[in-house]
Amino acid sequence: MDIIDITWGQLAIGSVILIIPALILWKYQTGLLKKMGVAVVRMTLQLIFVGYYLEYLFQYDNPWLNIAWIIIMVIVADFATIDRSELRRNKKLIISLFAATFLGIIVIDLFFLKFVIQLPNILAAQYAIPITGMVLGNCLRSNVIGINEFYYSIYEHKERYRFYLANGAKQKEALFPFFRTALIKSANPTLASMATIGLVSLPGMMTGQILSGSSPLIAIKYQIMIMLAIFSGTILSVYLGISFSSKFAFDNRNNLDKTILKKD
Repeated sequence: MDIIDITWGQLAIGSVILIIPALILWKYQTGLLKKMGVAVVRMTLQLIFVGYYLEYLFQYDNPWLNIAWIIIMVIVADFATIDRSELRRNKKLIISLFAATFLGIIVIDLFFLKFVIQLPNILAAQYAIPITGMVLGNCLRSNVIGINEFYYSIYEHKERYRFYLANGAKQKEALFPFFRTALIKSANPTLASMATIGLVSLPGMMTGQILSGSSPLIAIKYQIMIMLAIFSGTILSVYLGISFSSKFAFDNRNNLDKTILKKD
């Protein structure tokens, strides 16, 4: 079956549906109408830009250009992680989170693109960019949850943390329960999604492949691979993000540096 293209006019007609949520938000005086408008305009402009850029990227398919785009994606994701985690833009924090996220993405991409899909060129834009984007998007969400939980839990329960240290625990041991809770909370959304996928929801990648004419069985196999990549990537990125950043977040006396928190 041929792919049915959507014209810009049809897309404009599709935007008419926004009248429904707009009326509901207006009726209950949520104050979100302006935010909704800004979000829709930003989403549209950003996706149009990325769409045209990816057309060029896929045609040119230069490995160096592809890796440069991935680096830009990681940088943007890291700044978003820091801002949404209610942390300050500390130089060491930015570098440590970039290193953690980039390393996590490289490990996941290398494994799935090289050993699972077995691409001759693991930096082929058609595969590397979309898969990296999906994994990175989910890593962003999990990093926000995990890193915020880790640092603010230590801040809010500093007596408990100091109690562990005062009773002879090494810093790594004192941080263990906070680290564990952060991992649990960051993993739960992805685990919930994995547990209900297929029965409750049909993911975007799978739906997109089916709409583009792929066999549902092929789409399912790719979706399973993507979910495995997403879960592995999110856990790895949260673990590395906390591990790397925590080396700079405490002073010589193992006290949390509260200047990295926005809510101190």
